[in-house]
Amino acid sequence: MKKKIFNALMEAKAEVINWIRPPIKYLTSTVAQVAQENAVPIATKFIPVESNLEALPLVPIGVVSISPETRYFQIQDEQYPRKIAYTVSGDMNAENILVCLPGLLETRTSFLGIHAYFLNFENYQVISVDFSGRGESDYIDQYGAYKMSLYLSDVSELIQGAVLAETRAHQRLTILGTSMGGVLAMYLTKIFDKKINAIVLNDIALTINWTALYTLYKSMKNELGFKEVRELAKELSVDEKAIADVQLPGHFDLSYRANVWGMNFHEALEGFKGKVGLVYGGESKICTEQRVQEIKAFVPRLNAFEVLNAGHPVPFDDLVCDFIHSQMSLRPVSRRKDMVN
Repeated sequence: MKKKIFNALMEAKAEVINWIRPPIKYLTSTVAQVAQENAVPIATKFIPVESNLEALPLVPIGVVSISPETRYFQIQDEQYPRKIAYTVSGDMNAENILVCLPGLLETRTSFLGIHAYFLNFENYQVISVDFSGRGESDYIDQYGAYKMSLYLSDVSELIQGAVLAETRAHQRLTILGTSMGGVLAMYLTKIFDKKINAIVLNDIALTINWTALYTLYKSMKNELGFKEVRELAKELSVDEKAIADVQLPGHFDLSYRANVWGMNFHEALEGFKGKVGLVYGGESKICTEQRVQEIKAFVPRLNAFEVLNAGHPVPFDDLVCDFIHSQMSLRPVSRRKDMVN
């Protein structure tokens, strides 16, 4: 039986390794080295524009607070100059800031429920991001350009230029990441370290099994088989080239360690002293009970919240939002008095 399990794992690994294998230099580099290699000058100019998302009621309070609004951040890249779209809401002078990173083929609109939830509380600001080639962020006119290092660099610049550049007495930054966004959240701790107060991972732990990756890869292939890429890209608000690049060798070009079970990201969280929260689906094929126990052993201070009957990723209902809120707070919090009936 053990031999059969081992052979099945190795077959799944062989199938998927060519899909996500990064260039050799990344396999031998540390996370810090990769971050430094991909660092580019920080752009601090961002342009607020009228939101075309469904607006939530503006709460009349004594601070500068806004309902979800679309803004753009200019990435100064000689090869691929581009604008990154992001949605911001809440108290513009807030100390508690939540930056939301979507999954592989998601956009920032998947976090509209998070924006709505935190408008009920004082001293909170929410920012959700479209990666390059998604939503309203600029597309790149070249196949093979979309990579994990590009997303990591973009988000790093946006945080530095549009979040940390703001002058506030205190800032408590929390990164919420869904699936691939959760992996990026781990790597961001190496770049910003103590500037990040907490990270919250949505159905992603420290290891992704080869079998789970293979299942995701096959499901993507099947969906592409039933739909024209152009149709799927339009439906998801994702660049056709981004969908193609996801399936290329080297798309995951950040440092990780591989073993017989899968891809391991333990290195990304080594030394991080902030809070770590995990919300996972009871029916998830990605963040299984084995993976939950593994991250609990590696991060003893981990706060975990299981959502029964949920798959991958976990939806942001009120209970999940309450959990995210608890990970951001230093003390018990209450809703705004003007929002309580």
